[in-house]
Parts: sequence; C-alpha cells; structure tokens
Amino acid sequence: MIRNCLLVSLLFLSFCNNNFGNSSENNLQKTSKTDSLNNLADNLYVLGRSYSEDSLNQEKALELYLESFELYTQLGNKQRIATLYKRMGFAYEYMEDYPRVKEYQKKALKINIEIDNKTESAIISNFLGIAYTITGDIDSALVFYNKGLELSEITGDTTEIIEIYQNMGISYRYAGNYEKAIESDIKALKYCEEVNYITGIFSLNLNIAQLFQESGDIDMAFSYCEKASELIAQIESPYTQASFYNTFGKLYYARTNYIEAREYFEKTLEISRDVNFKRGMASAYTNLALIALEEHNFNEAEKYAYLSIDLENEINNISGVISSLLTIAETQYHQKLYDKALVQLQKAENLCNEKGLYDQLPDIYYHFYQVYKRDGKQKLALLFCENYYTLKDSLTGIEVKEKIADLEIKHQTEKKQQEIELLNEENNTKKQKLKARNRLIISLILLVIVIISIAYFFRQRAIQKLNKMESEIQKYILQIKDLHDNNKNKPEITSKEFLKKHDITDRETEVLHLICGGMSNADIAEKIFVSTNTVKYHIKNIYLKLDVKNRVEALNKLK
Repeated sequence: MIRNCLLVSLLFLSFCNNNFGNSSENNLQKTSKTDSLNNLADNLYVLGRSYSEDSLNQEKALELYLESFELYTQLGNKQRIATLYKRMGFAYEYMEDYPRVKEYQKKALKINIEIDNKTESAIISNFLGIAYTITGDIDSALVFYNKGLELSEITGDTTEIIEIYQNMGISYRYAGNYEKAIESDIKALKYCEEVNYITGIFSLNLNIAQLFQESGDIDMAFSYCEKASELIAQIESPYTQASFYNTFGKLYYARTNYIEAREYFEKTLEISRDVNFKRGMASAYTNLALIALEEHNFNEAEKYAYLSIDLENEINNISGVISSLLTIAETQYHQKLYDKALVQLQKAENLCNEKGLYDQLPDIYYHFYQVYKRDGKQKLALLFCENYYTLKDSLTGIEVKEKIADLEIKHQTEKKQQEIELLNEENNTKKQKLKARNRLIISLILLVIVIISIAYFFRQRAIQKLNKMESEIQKYILQIKDLHDNNKNKPEITSKEFLKKHDITDRETEVLHLICGGMSNADIAEKIFVSTNTVKYHIKNIYLKLDVKNRVEALNKLK
C-alpha cells in the first residue's frame, strides 16, 4: 500500500515537473518571439525614417512604415503606433498630400490622447494647425492651435506655447486679420520675456513692427522696432541683422525721411554682401532705387533697379523683378522716354500673366495710365485708368476695404488703453517682486541653481544614453542594408563634422543657422526665398536628424 502511494507520488511530481518545464520553455519562447518582433519593427521604423529624410524616397518610407505598423499592431504598442501615424503624416506632407497629412496626424492625436501623452498631443495639434493654415482653413487651424495651447500650458512647455502663438499669428496674418496676428505675437513675446529668450524677444518685436507697418500704423511699428534695436548688439545672425535694418529703413521711408532710410538700406546691403545674402542685397537695391526716384536722381534709381533685377532673377523672385521693372519704367517716363517705359511695362505685364501674379497687375496698369497721360494719349490713358480701378476693386473687394478700415479705427481707439494695461501689469509685477525680495531672493536663487543643476545633469545623461542607443540601432540597420560605408568611423570633433554626422544638408544648415538667430518660420522663408511650408519641411527634417522635439532642444544639442 505504502509502495503504491510512493509510486503515485513520484509519478505526480514527475508530471508536475514536466509541465512546469514545458510552461517555462513556452514562456521563454514567447518572450523571445516578442523581442524578435519588436526588434524587427524598430529596425523597419528607423530605416523608414532614414528614407523619409530623403524627400525623393517618401514612397519607400511609407512602405517600411506600414510593415512596421503591422508588427506594432500585433504587439499592441500604442505609443509606437501613434509615432508611426505622425511620421506617415510627415511623409505625406513632403508629398504635399494635405488630406492624408490631416488624416494620419488626427489618428496620432487620438491615440496620444488615449494614452494621456499630453506633450506629444500638443505637438501634433500644432502640426495640424499648420496643415489647416496651409490649406486655407484658418478656423480649423485655430481650433487645433488652441488645443495645443491648452495641453502645453498643462505640461508647462513654454517653447511649444511660444511656437503655437507665433503660428497663430501667421494664420491671422494670412487671413488679413492684423489685429489678431499682433495679439498672438504679443502673447508669444511675453513668454519669451519670462524666460529671457533674447533672440525670441528680438525677433518678435521685429515681427510685430512689420505687422503694424503692413496694417498702416507706422508709429506703433517704430515703437516695436526701437525695442528690437535695444537688443541688436546681442544678435549674431547677419540675416536677422539685415532684416532688422531693412525693416527700419522702410519705416523711415514711409515717413519720407530719406536720409535715415538710405543709411539703413546701405547697412542692409553691407551686411548682406558680407554673407552673400542675395535676397537682402536685392531688397536693399530695390529700396535704394525708390529713394533715388523720390529724389529725382533717375540715373541712380535705374542703376539700382537693374542690380536688383539681376539678383531677383538669380533667386527666381519674379515678383521682385516686376517691382524693379516698374521702378525703371517710372524713371523713364519721368524723363519723357515714353517708348522705353512702355517696353518695361510690357515686360512686367507679360511676367504677371505667365506666372499668375495678378495682384501686381493694378500697379502695372497705373503706370501705363501715367505714361499715356503724360504722352498726351488720353483715350489709352482713360482705358488703363478704368482697368486699374476695375482690377483693384476686384482683387481687394469692398467688404475687405471696410473691414480694414474698421480694424484701423478700432486699433487707434484701443491702442492707448492697451499700453496703459501693459504698464499696469508691469507695475503690479514689480511691486510684488519688491515686497518678496528681502525674504526670498537668496533662497530662490539657491533653489533655482540646485534644480537647474540636477535637471541639467539628468538631462545630459538621458540625451547621451538616447544618442548612444540610436547610434547603435542606426549602425545595425545600415549594416543590414549595406549602408555602413556612408557613416562609418565618423569623428565628432568639429561643428562641420557634427553636421555631416547627422546628414544635415547645406540648405538645412542655412535654416539651422537662422533658427539659432531666433528667426521665425516666416522670417526664414523670406530670407532664403522659399515658402513657409518648405521652411517647415526643413525644420522638421532637422528635428528628425538631431532627434529633438523643438528649437530649444536643437540649440542645446548644437551647444
């Protein structure tokens, strides 16, 4: 009996051990399979990013993203799925397929909200705002910008808040609502002042000055330009400096102070020449030609206009070519050289029709009217005068004129009140600081130093770890795809080699240089003569290559 019991016990233990061994082996196999799938998905994702960095290979990037997506779906990795949706949106943005951009960015936003990733949700909301702005749906853009602001305020991401307010200003500017554009830029400016971001403070003051100039308020434009001038000595970017002097020159020109205007335009020309900034040189020549024209120095005006045309043709800025042709025509009909003036005007009209730049046709017709009027050909003069007013009214519209007039009146009546409110806020802040200074200043400084030191230490460690991990993954992928010969044994010693290591192109280097100068996306677009959308492509490409999320992280990594 006892023997039988022992045999049964031994058999039971043996059965349990076998089952336990099989279960452990199965678990190990499942873990190994999961790790293998995850590694394969990661490799496909990173390789897809490498293809996406080449704007000609977005189709291949999307193909790899989809393969990676299937694996992440099997693994149930929502965070990676959300990231893939965002990257797919970037790929379609390169391809200018904005319906797909919105579709995939919305999917990414939905998942990030589900997993409560507020930081990423704010960034994607900003991207969606940009996409809707590009497609002309300003109302939808503002909805996503406000969502991004709400989330950024929760996470305390000051950099993202500043960028969203700047993008909102661009949207309002596209819509012709200068009042709201100025309001958004002023909010961004306040955040820059809170963190003492000098280049941001300078750029926003300059941008607000340009908005006031465009809306016709030269006094307010001067006020903000003078605030920017207080910081010009701390701005190292020659492109930003050239933009500042050019803007100040235009303000003096608007006040008919041609002596001061000429000095600023010549300063713009000098700085632009030093760095071969052709757009800055062309703008300076155009403005110097206008001053010479006002002073009836026709030979000099024509000389500057032709210099401007040469540069505008080099950078393919047809609008600038047309403006310079009009200046040349004006110098000629002032000298009664009517036939020559008509030749220039005909060239300008042909360019407008060929390139679809119809907004410049009213100015061309106005100059046609002036030529025929001075030449005594009244019927032709009357015809072009009628064409001028007809086309001008059709382009601007009566409702738009009334809206602009209302905005100007409203701005004039509220301008002083806004200044008083700003001064009151500043005075209240100063009083509160003075009351608390004697008790808290030393302890606050020490606390801030300790917090910053600790944060900086852990941040540097995290960045180094992430960089090392990404470098190892990248090397592994490149070995698999026989791409190791492009990035093998690259030393990290100089800034040029740093840029080369991250595959930063010459155009991206130029954009990165302008970012370091504190320029907004719109300012960068103006300086390098491309659209704001193209600038955004380059900036996002730079972020991807440096593995950063915003401008501050990019600057820190460069340092």
